[in-house]
Amino acid sequence: MTRTTLATLALLTAVVGSACSKPSADPGAETRAEGGSADSASPADRPVKPAVCGRVLFVSSPAEGFDQIWSVPAAGGPSSELLRSGASVYPAAISPDARSLLVLRSEPLPEGKTRDRFGMLGLTPDSAASGPAALAAAIGPKDIGLRNPQWSPDGGWIVFESDANSFRDLYRLELGSDALLRLTDNPEGNFEPAVSPDAQRIAFVSSRDGNAEIYVMTADGGAPMRVTNSPGDDTEPVWSPNGETIAFRSARDRERGVDIFMTDVAGAEVQPALREGPREPSVIASGVAFSPDGSLLAYTELVPKRGVATIVIVRADTGELVARTGSAGAKTVDEQPTWSGDGEHLVFARSQDQRSDIVRMRADGSEQELLTDGAGVYWLPRWVADPQCARVAPLVVPVAGQG
Repeated sequence: MTRTTLATLALLTAVVGSACSKPSADPGAETRAEGGSADSASPADRPVKPAVCGRVLFVSSPAEGFDQIWSVPAAGGPSSELLRSGASVYPAAISPDARSLLVLRSEPLPEGKTRDRFGMLGLTPDSAASGPAALAAAIGPKDIGLRNPQWSPDGGWIVFESDANSFRDLYRLELGSDALLRLTDNPEGNFEPAVSPDAQRIAFVSSRDGNAEIYVMTADGGAPMRVTNSPGDDTEPVWSPNGETIAFRSARDRERGVDIFMTDVAGAEVQPALREGPREPSVIASGVAFSPDGSLLAYTELVPKRGVATIVIVRADTGELVARTGSAGAKTVDEQPTWSGDGEHLVFARSQDQRSDIVRMRADGSEQELLTDGAGVYWLPRWVADPQCARVAPLVVPVAGQG
């Protein structure tokens, strides 16, 4: 079972670049999604489009030195360094109230291992303007391998995978007390936890029965239940916002390649995410993300024989193709889609010719715009819906702030 992401394959083959400066203002940098068209209606007839709101955090990988976290207005504007550290740092996950960023600080060790530490960074609307923070406040275990952290919906705890006491197992960290609970204990490995919207269950990947399958357990590690059963690996579980469906990555269908599938929690009904619309055979899909209202799915679709990858957007209920990025002849890798809080836009990383940028587009694939300068290696975007931004779901008051 491979733990390598498309970002690793696409961006670490030749990491060159420079620090961020300004976003591209060149209209020629904008491209239309496949099947997209310009809006020809008169101004009076055009619907009012929601304003682009919030900020986009991303990783900047300079030619020399460590990966660092930067910020850019989602509507476009100058980029600014958010966090400066003596090690590589990554935006792991944004808190449910959008006021904190869980940061992963990572230092390489021999034999492919890492020495990691979680940190918490405040995300006030003016945090980028105040200059880069020296170091996020450290939390949880240290000097071990840490991966795939996920917040609970109320912001009271996080769950993550670690090699602290085994190959890979899952742990739950209470943020108020720093209490640590081991959730799994299997020598074959447990990976990629995903907390259900009601915080009662955790979906995860386990190889305990011979190959990687999707399981669900209670939030305290009890009653593990196998959801999928396939000869090919099933990985990357993601809950729908209503908690009724799990989307995941699977190698179960040789003709489809490694594709995105959906299932009910019992595993009784499994079907491809894309069921209506053109697709290429033998793709490698990854990075699935539900829109905030659960109506759409976005994910990356890599076509190995052509060396390109696109962002695919499908309707969650019908499997109908809504949009696919890229254009004929383009040799780009589009990946890591992330939704805005209102579900009207996405951002993603686009790499080409040893460079990568952060691109914003509408949910129908139109109005693609570079948010970075086209001269560096920028990736792993995270959309921060600031308090004044429209959101499908209301802001969640963290447990620590409930008295």
